[in-house]
Amino acid sequence: MKALVLRSPRELEVMDVPRPTLRAGQVLLRVHKCGVCGSDVRYYVGENPWAKQTLGLELPNPPNIIFGHELVGTVVEVRHSGDEHLLGRRVGVQTWVSCGRCRFCREGKENLCEHTRHLGHGQGWGEMDFYPGGMAELCPAFADNVYPLDDVITDDQAIFFDPLSAAIHAVDVGKPEPLDRVAILGAGPIGLLIAQLVKAYGAAETFITDLASENLRVAAELGADHTIDVSHTGEEALERRVCERTSGEGVQLVFNTVGSSESIAHGLRLVRKGGTLVLLATKEEEIRFPSLGLSGERSIRTSSNAMASDFPRVIDMISSCKVRVEPLITHRFPLGEGPRAFAVALDKRNSGAIKVIIEVGEQ
Repeated sequence: MKALVLRSPRELEVMDVPRPTLRAGQVLLRVHKCGVCGSDVRYYVGENPWAKQTLGLELPNPPNIIFGHELVGTVVEVRHSGDEHLLGRRVGVQTWVSCGRCRFCREGKENLCEHTRHLGHGQGWGEMDFYPGGMAELCPAFADNVYPLDDVITDDQAIFFDPLSAAIHAVDVGKPEPLDRVAILGAGPIGLLIAQLVKAYGAAETFITDLASENLRVAAELGADHTIDVSHTGEEALERRVCERTSGEGVQLVFNTVGSSESIAHGLRLVRKGGTLVLLATKEEEIRFPSLGLSGERSIRTSSNAMASDFPRVIDMISSCKVRVEPLITHRFPLGEGPRAFAVALDKRNSGAIKVIIEVGEQ
C-alpha cells in the first residue's frame, strides 16, 4: 500500500509499505482524508513534541514513521468478532491509547501517561519496521476508539476531531467563566478553535493575534471580536486594545500557542490580577520572563494532549455547529504529493496555509 513515510528528519517519501497486520483490539481503516498537524511539521524537522510536552524530555524519533493522526476512514477489517458491527462504517478516530495501568491513568490523568501509543508518532510502540499513521491507504486503529459517524458530519469536519480535542482540553485547563474576556496568541488551527470554544462557553470578548493576515481574516469570519496583525503593529497594539476594553485591568485568560519567552512575557502583561495564562507549547530550551509578571496571583498553566472523554464532546461541538472548521481548510493534496503538502505547511507565511489536507482515498 502507499504511505507517506518520514524516513529521517526532513526526509519524507511516498513509499510502498506492507499492509498492516492487526493487533489485538484493532480494526483496519481505508483512509479517506488526513490533516497535516503542526506537530507533524515539528516531527518532520526532527523534534519530538509529544515527548517534550508529556515527558519533559528531548527524545529522538525512530525512522520510518507513517505520518498522520487527524484522519477519517471506513472500517474494512476487524480482528475480533465483537467488532464486526463496525465493518463498512465511516468512523472518526481517537488516535491514541494510554496504558490504563500507570498511576496517571488510574488517577484519571491519562493525557500524562508515559506509555501512550499514538498513530502518526513513534513513541510507545516498541521497535517496528514502519510506525502506523493515517497518511496511508490503510491504517490500523483502536477498536474502542473509533466513532461511527452520521451523515451530518463530513469527512472534512471529522479530521478536526483530534485538534479540537487538544483545544477543548486547553480550554478546560483555563476554566473560563461566562463573560470573561480572553486573548489568544497565535491564530493557527488550535488558536482558531480555542477562540470559538471560549465564545461557546460564554466569553464576552475575544482578542486574537497573528503574523498572517489570512489567519486573522478567518478568525474574524469565525467570530473573533478583535484581530491584531502583530507583523505590522507589534505587541503594543494588542496591549492597547485590551487596556481600552478592560479599563486597564487586563483579560481573565490568555491562551498562548506561540511558546516563546517573548510571547509569554507579553501574555502576562495582558492578564489581570488573579488571571491565568495557558501555555500550549514551548519552542525554546530555556524560557525567561520578568518575575513581576506573576505578581497579583497571576498564574501560568500548561496543557498537554487531551482526555479520552474529550472526543465525544468535540463530535457534539461540530455536529451542533458550535464550532466551524471548514474556513480553516486552505490546501488539499493527493497522497502522492505528500512531500509538497508539507512544503506548503512549512512555508505558511508565503503559502497562506492554515490547515492542509491529504486526500488519501475515495469516500
